[in-house]
Amino acid sequence: MKTFKVFFNLLLLLLIMTVITACSNTNNNELENNTEEESESRNHNEDGFDWEQFSGQTITLLANKHPWTEQIEPYIEEFEDLTGIEVIVQQYPEDQIRQKALVSLQGQSGDFDVFMSLKSREGLKYYNSGFYETLDEYVEDENLTSPDFDIDDFYEGPLEGEKFEDDLVGLPINVEGPVLYYNKKIFEQYDVDVPETMDDIKTAAKAVQEGSNGEIDGVTLRGEAGALPFTFGNFIYNNGKEWLDDGKSNFQDPDRIEAIQLYADLANKYGPKGVVQFSFYQSSALFAQGKVGMEIESSNELSTIIDEKNSNVVDDVGVIPFPTGLEEDSKLTQLQWGISMNKFSENKDPAWLFMQWATSKDMQKELAMNGIGSPRDSTWESEEYQQSLDSEVEQEWADALQFTLDHGNPEIGPPAEDQDKVRKIVGEMVDKVILGEMSAEQAAEEADKKMSEVLEQE
Repeated sequence: MKTFKVFFNLLLLLLIMTVITACSNTNNNELENNTEEESESRNHNEDGFDWEQFSGQTITLLANKHPWTEQIEPYIEEFEDLTGIEVIVQQYPEDQIRQKALVSLQGQSGDFDVFMSLKSREGLKYYNSGFYETLDEYVEDENLTSPDFDIDDFYEGPLEGEKFEDDLVGLPINVEGPVLYYNKKIFEQYDVDVPETMDDIKTAAKAVQEGSNGEIDGVTLRGEAGALPFTFGNFIYNNGKEWLDDGKSNFQDPDRIEAIQLYADLANKYGPKGVVQFSFYQSSALFAQGKVGMEIESSNELSTIIDEKNSNVVDDVGVIPFPTGLEEDSKLTQLQWGISMNKFSENKDPAWLFMQWATSKDMQKELAMNGIGSPRDSTWESEEYQQSLDSEVEQEWADALQFTLDHGNPEIGPPAEDQDKVRKIVGEMVDKVILGEMSAEQAAEEADKKMSEVLEQE
């Protein structure tokens, strides 16, 4: 009898464990199925496009160490499952990727198929050298391009930034532009109005500096020569001008002189000490410490200045579009990274499938919800994306970035092949005024001579 009771208890215990395991497996299967359904919903195409037509092939992506790369990499397995194409990712810091790409392209090597490229930097040089595969025929080929891709969904600014002489040489993967960050607590403390025009920035900076008896700087912005054109260009555009007049340098134009002087005044009267050495890193660090009232900088810097680990102003940040100037239809510097196809690739068709997948509506919405500014209109219209902006500063940031998309100009510096040289000329021109070494008129005259020499050589 005792033996039977032990046997019965063991049998009952085994039965209970079997039921628990079955329930657990059911729950796990449901979770896995839900995850798989989410993945399939991003990749499923009801129009029957053949994503598997190049199954078994391998492509290589040459990528910069960049937030876009970090965010898309976990999804690449989905592309591989969808297409049967293996993707090898080679990732390097920006300077190294530019050097590696140039060496390979000059040698007409196909050791990578798709690569990240900053068209506002090396784009014209690469285009003139024949390094980019033009993409227009791929877009128009119904056998190679899913009907869901919708090239017209891209905002005009980012898409035009991927073109040279109307040739499409890349697809935009992100977008960023200048915004004005301001410290709401400081503005309230010193009764400062949020700027609505470029001149208002100067007024606000003065009020902060005087109100704090010089303990808080009014504004921080870029001063390092090579980095300065990104923020300074907005002063040119918002004074109703472009970088050049009919292909010629003319910084001595009165409106451009005014832009130079305003930028220099903000820096040397209301900016931090050593501002001529500042790039985005120094400016954002200072703003995050609460030591400056405003920062003119890229929209990409939001995550830095609201990082709870390093910022003292997490709950005090306000964001607005860079204020307008003389023209009602003011333009703003707009920068986009793109992915391009290596002209010498031996895997162009599968490379194109990856490019359109990586920049598809669904994928760019997914990346946008992880902090990547999307160049697609459908992302910004998405209720799901809008609901992901769960704080006031994130919503302000999104509104400011969308304003940039609607008013963007993709030229970060004067259009020329040698961007390093022309940007340095612009930066040194403004820096000499900031430092009091020259008047705006004198610096503009010197810059025009240097710029003309570079443009004539090209």
